[in-house]
Amino acid sequence: MVEKALLAVSIMGLLFVVAGAVTAFVVVRRARRRFRAWRARTPLRHPGTLVRTSAVATSLASPGWWVVQDRRHRMWKSVASAEHAVRLARRAGVPIGDLPALVGRLGTAATRVDAVLRVSGGQGRLRNEDRLDCDRIVATAAEVRAAALDSLRSGSHVETDTVVSALQIEVAAVAAGVRATRG
Repeated sequence: MVEKALLAVSIMGLLFVVAGAVTAFVVVRRARRRFRAWRARTPLRHPGTLVRTSAVATSLASPGWWVVQDRRHRMWKSVASAEHAVRLARRAGVPIGDLPALVGRLGTAATRVDAVLRVSGGQGRLRNEDRLDCDRIVATAAEVRAAALDSLRSGSHVETDTVVSALQIEVAAVAAGVRATRG
């Protein structure tokens, strides 16, 4: 009887080991397939990527690269602010002249300057004319924003003065009517 029990336990143990080995084989095989499929989808699979990856790592460690990114950020922030101010002024119906078309051209110029900054900024080396172009776009965007804001202010002052004086007259008339009814 003990021999039969020992034989049954041995067979069960052997089946357990075989099932574990088969399961491990299937899991590892599936994981390798998924990893290979993922690696095929990523750009690291393409030739020359290691050079580009190391170039990116070198760029990120370069203080000059960060200076260029800061310059780009300031430029786009000022252009977006100018575009927003012109959009609001147009929506408010205040006189803005040809600012919408000029802001569009400013955005195009900013795109081109940004391309120059991106290409030359990888090494952190900017020419003085590149810096000057970026600074001119920032200054021009600030002027456009200021012009749109001045137009909005003048329109709001005129509207406010008109509404306030009309309301003061109406309030005085209502107050006089209430006094007259009281007696």
